[in-house]
Amino acid sequence: MMKRSIWIAEDDPDDRLIIKEAFEENHYLETLSFFEDGEKVLLKINEDEVDGLSGYPSLLILDLNMPKINGLELLSLIKKSNKTKDIPVVILTTSRNAHDREKIMKMGADDFITKPFSFDLMIEITKNLISKYG
Repeated sequence: MMKRSIWIAEDDPDDRLIIKEAFEENHYLETLSFFEDGEKVLLKINEDEVDGLSGYPSLLILDLNMPKINGLELLSLIKKSNKTKDIPVVILTTSRNAHDREKIMKMGADDFITKPFSFDLMIEITKNLISKYG
């Protein structure tokens, strides 16, 4: 089976480490690429577009609150582009507000995970989305 690429945009180094450990502990050995903010993800997408690569990820996991370009802004940009609109997106958020969750889903997110999160939940959501869209 081909390894799939998962891009994770998370500005907190501790959360990046926790996410990495979640995948490792569950022996879910996809190719993980970490980005410190939404702007870096957008630059990578545009770089691949210019290079003519089909190197887009199988899944994007975006922190809601990041510097430069936050998770919602990036989600909006990704879903507006014909080239990237079909990439499944999961939003990480500390918000437990139902209105926030509803807004996230209306903007095109495929799912959201509330921090702090369980490793099992993150892996379950990842597996489901990759098998659905993969």
